[in-house]
Amino acid sequence: MAQEKAKIAYYPGCSLNSTSLDYNVSIKKLLDVLGIAYEEIQDWNCCGTTPAHHTNEALSAALSARNLLLAKQMGCDTILSPCVSCYNKLSHAAKLLGTDAQDMHDFDQKAKKQLTADLEEMGFRVEQSYSFKNYSILNFLLDKRDLIRKKYEQVTQKEGWSPPPLLSKLSLACYYGCALLRPKHADKFDDVENPTSMEQLLAEVGIACKNYQFKTECCGAILSLTNKDVVLKLSKDLIEMTLDCGANSLVVFCQLCQQNLDLRQSQINRYYKTSYRVPVLYITQILGMALGLSEKEVMVDRLFVSPASLM
Repeated sequence: MAQEKAKIAYYPGCSLNSTSLDYNVSIKKLLDVLGIAYEEIQDWNCCGTTPAHHTNEALSAALSARNLLLAKQMGCDTILSPCVSCYNKLSHAAKLLGTDAQDMHDFDQKAKKQLTADLEEMGFRVEQSYSFKNYSILNFLLDKRDLIRKKYEQVTQKEGWSPPPLLSKLSLACYYGCALLRPKHADKFDDVENPTSMEQLLAEVGIACKNYQFKTECCGAILSLTNKDVVLKLSKDLIEMTLDCGANSLVVFCQLCQQNLDLRQSQINRYYKTSYRVPVLYITQILGMALGLSEKEVMVDRLFVSPASLM
């Protein structure tokens, strides 16, 4: 948990406290193992996600900006937003808050003026501009590559160390999804069409990944609520490509992608009369196990498609 003074404000968002609790736990366990101080933003609220953004952009910006200013009140300018949707919404708000109005186009000037008015109505004293650094889980961990490598060296040098049995059975393909790098306000820390962040991180703990051709294809996202057939088709293609490239498991960082590929895999099998059994793990679960955490500690047992079938 947080040490004397938290250096990172942690914004879990709604789903990491509910349907994706395993992701939340694995992230916090990994941060603890790496000795990274963090503190959850006090009294955080939903970022508004896709519904608010499509209904009222000003509301979406205000919801996200409130979380940033709460982090500021904690003394934190650095925020970790593991959920891709939350990351995008907070990044957009951070850009509005961090850019002087005179340097903006007319549309953004109007959005900033509205945002300032909304925040002041909430009781915040809004400064002219801010300097927030909002991290996704991938660019945050990339910044900690040296720390991850050193921790792995410490773990592997212990007497009697042997690789976790599960990790030795996983043949991984890295799936990024479509929403992390493409938005205009997102940090372009990786190649948009051929990202390699996860491969680089896993290489630091001795894991090589297969060459996966569909790494930035869409899984269907929240169409699962309105057009499930589309999600089943897109997710089936991703699982099929996993096997075609010689992998037996997928590694992800987006909880919506994980749910579409893991939770709905049995639905895919019924619909297409297939028999897929492809585990879909979070990168924080993989890194956590490589750095000494148990399967139970990173909640691998919560997966719908159990990796135990590979053992």
